[in-house]
Amino acid sequence: MPSPTNHSTTGKISLKVTNTLVALAFVVLCGVLVFNYLKGPEGAAPTSPGAALPASSKTGEKVLNITFYSSSAKKNWVDKMVEEFNASGASVGGKVIRVQQYHVNSGESLDDLKAGKIQPDLWSPGDESWLELAAAHWKNVKQRTLFDDYVPLVNIPLVIAMWEPMARALGHPGPIGWKDVAKVAADPRGWEAFGHSEWGKFRWGHAHPDANSGFLTIVSEVYAALGKTEGMTVEDLKNPQVMAFLKEFEGAVEHYGLSNSWIDDLMHAKGPAYLSAAVQYENTIIEANEKYGNKPFKLVAVYPTEGAFWTRHPVALLKEAWMTGEKEEACKEFVDFLLGEKAQQQAMAMGLRPIARNMQLSSPFDVDHGVDTRIASDKVFQVPDETVLKRIRDLWEEVKIPATIVLILDRSGSMKGEPMDNAKEGAVHFIRSMKPRDNLEVVVFNNQVTVLSPLCPVKQCGEDAVTRLEGVFAEGGTALYDAIAQVYAGLRAEERRHPNRRYGIVVLSDGKDTGSAVNRHDFMDSLPKGEDFDVPKIYTIAYGPEADRNLLAEISNRTNARLFSSSAEKIATTYRELSANF
Repeated sequence: MPSPTNHSTTGKISLKVTNTLVALAFVVLCGVLVFNYLKGPEGAAPTSPGAALPASSKTGEKVLNITFYSSSAKKNWVDKMVEEFNASGASVGGKVIRVQQYHVNSGESLDDLKAGKIQPDLWSPGDESWLELAAAHWKNVKQRTLFDDYVPLVNIPLVIAMWEPMARALGHPGPIGWKDVAKVAADPRGWEAFGHSEWGKFRWGHAHPDANSGFLTIVSEVYAALGKTEGMTVEDLKNPQVMAFLKEFEGAVEHYGLSNSWIDDLMHAKGPAYLSAAVQYENTIIEANEKYGNKPFKLVAVYPTEGAFWTRHPVALLKEAWMTGEKEEACKEFVDFLLGEKAQQQAMAMGLRPIARNMQLSSPFDVDHGVDTRIASDKVFQVPDETVLKRIRDLWEEVKIPATIVLILDRSGSMKGEPMDNAKEGAVHFIRSMKPRDNLEVVVFNNQVTVLSPLCPVKQCGEDAVTRLEGVFAEGGTALYDAIAQVYAGLRAEERRHPNRRYGIVVLSDGKDTGSAVNRHDFMDSLPKGEDFDVPKIYTIAYGPEADRNLLAEISNRTNARLFSSSAEKIATTYRELSANF
C-alpha cells in the first residue's frame, strides 16, 4: 500500500517529465489501482473565468488556445498556474499557447462531455473514477478511445472538518473515527451526552452524492460500518448494521449541496450551533483557517481511524475530433508545467499535497492550520466496483430523510416569452429529479396566489404537477410577499403535523413586489430571524436583472438557506444545482 501522502498513479501518459516523475511512473505501475465508478448528475454548464481566448494576441502573435476543464476543489491553484503559464510565452509551431480554464463539478462535466456540450482538450475530474467511467462509455457506446492514459496532479484527502473544542470533546488530537461521530449524531441528547449541553444538537453537513466528495462520504460511512477498507461486496450491503449506521449519520445532516465552499462559509457565518462538523477536502480546512482564523474557533481536520478516501485529480488529454497535433503538444507542455517542481511547490503552499514523492510537506501543513501529516498508510479506502457503488447510492436514497418541497413560481407579466418558458422547463426538471418518497406542492403567483398542484407524494402527483405547470402563462402583477407568507405558514403547520422530514421552499421571481396585501415589514416579521435552525428553508432564485436580490437574499438568510442568481439561459442549471440541497 503506497503512502496516502503521495499516492501512486494508474496512468502512463507520455509527457516530458523530470527523472523524478519518470521514477514515479514506475512506482505507479506497481501501485494499487483505485477506481471510483460513480454516476454524476445531469450535466450543467461549466463556469469559466472569462470569455474564449482570441486566435491572435494584442501584439499580433498567433495564439493556440487549449481548454482545461478542472474539478473545482483545486480552483485557486489552477487559476494561478494558468496565469503563470500563459504569461510564460510557451509556444508550439510559432504559436503562443493560451490555456482557458473551466471549473466544473466532476459528475456534471462527465455528463456534459457525453452529451457533447463541452469540448475539453484536457480534463481533470476529482479522481480516476470519472475518467474510467468516461472511457467505458466511449468504448461501449461510441466504440472508440477517449484518451490513452492520465496522470495525477495533486493529492487531497477527504476528511471531517470539526470545530476544535468539539473535536477535543471527542478525543482530539487522539484518534476519532466515523463511528465516534455517528455516536454523537445518533444520541438524542446531542452534545449533552459528552458534557456540553451548551452546544445543543449535533448537526453536520456534506456535499450531495451527485458531487464527488458527497458520494465518497456515503461510501466512507458504509466502509466504517463494515469495518473494512477494501473488498466491499453486494452481500455486505445487506447487513442491517449498514442501514442503521447510515440512518444515524444522514439523520443528522443539516445541509447537502454541490459546493463544499458554501458549506464552509455557512459554518463560519452561523457558527458551531448551526454545524458542528462537515466532510471537507483537507485544503478547504487550511483555506478556512487562513481566511477566518479562530473566529469563532479554529477548524481541525479529523482523519477517521477507520480510513478515508484520497482524491488525486488526474488529468487526461482527450483524443476527440477537436484535438490536433499542435494542440496535443501544447497540452503536454502545460501538463509538464503543472507537474514541475515550481507548480507542485505552489500547490503545497495552497494546501494541496504535491503528487511528487520527493517533496517534504511544510507549511501550511501544520497544527496552526488544523491539519496533520502523520496519517496511517494502511487506512486508505479503496473504491468498490460498479455493481456495489450503484447499490450504495440506492441504499442512501432509502435512508436519507425524505423531503417536502413547495415550488413557488412567478407568473407575472414581466415573465412573458422565453423567461417563462425556460423557468417552467427548469421547474419540470426539478420535479422529475425528486424521489418517490418526497412530497411536492406547486404554487404560482401574479397579483393572486394559486395552488397549482396541492401537496402530494411525487410518486402519485408528480406528473400531474408537470402537466399543470406546462399550461401556465404569464400575466398580471407580482404578489411576492403574499405568496411566500401563505406558503411558509402552511409549511410550518405541515412540519408540526409530520416531523422527521426535510422541509423547503423554492421561490423564483424576476421582479419586485407590486401587489401584495401584506406590506414588506409585516412580511419580514412573519419569517424566522436566522437563529432558529429547525425551520423550513427558503431557497430563492433571483431571475434576471430586475429581481429584488437584496430582499431574496434576506429571505434565504433568515431560514439558513441560499440565494441563487440566474437567467433564462441558465435557469435549468440553477434548478439542478438547487435540487442537490434536498
